[in-house]
Amino acid sequence: MDPWRDVLIAELGELGYDSFEETHGGMRAYIPSDRYERAALNDLLAMRDPHVRVSMTVREVKNENWNAAWESSFEPVRVGKEVIIRADFHPAEAGYRHDLVITPRMAFGTGHHATTHMMVEAMLTLDLEGARVCDMGCGTGVLAILAERMGAAHVRAIDYDQQAVENARDNVRGNHCESIIVEKGDVTGLGPDSCDAILANIERNTLLRGMASLAAALCPGGTLLLSGFLRPDVPAMRQGAAAQGLEAGDALYRGEWALLTCRKPERP
Repeated sequence: MDPWRDVLIAELGELGYDSFEETHGGMRAYIPSDRYERAALNDLLAMRDPHVRVSMTVREVKNENWNAAWESSFEPVRVGKEVIIRADFHPAEAGYRHDLVITPRMAFGTGHHATTHMMVEAMLTLDLEGARVCDMGCGTGVLAILAERMGAAHVRAIDYDQQAVENARDNVRGNHCESIIVEKGDVTGLGPDSCDAILANIERNTLLRGMASLAAALCPGGTLLLSGFLRPDVPAMRQGAAAQGLEAGDALYRGEWALLTCRKPERP
């Protein structure tokens, strides 16, 4: 993928664009009409770089069957032979330990494959047996579902977007999960020392703003997985985590996207 496309997606996400669709030679970005501001697009990095040429058209789209619209662009996510994440219109594939069936809606977007792949890869290194886990910014709820499959005893899946909450609830039911609670909210709803692991696949600014709450919600010895940001953002994420007393390990990269694993030290 063109790295500039990833940069645009990240910057548009910060402006409130919540879904992206790759097309031949470009992409489509969607935002609620009441949040659209044409002038804000002029500040995008790609618009200001003299070596990049970006053209765009803007039109309002009517409500439609988004499930059908996303079928053409959603592909299964495979992580080794441990996990496959597929939609119900994909055939089952033998040999995977965890087969997660997800119905994609507007909570899905381009970038999902790279960041979700890294989050799953990092989750598979954790011992979640009996753990209390939070999937913050849960989108479809896929990470929460995997956490339960990995043995988590209690999982909170939280998103500020009502459509994502409804989508996650449908997927939780469809995967016959029993230990997941899906709720609308944000990091401010997390209690202190309430999570053994937090999965936060969101975007750079939201993660930095919520770092203090995320750190406070971790139990001593707990793990925070951060993703949804680009390679150049890693130093800022490290600094933000360190400011809250978290220890950041090596970053994981997939294309232009990054993941950072942070841990809260045990109490002396």
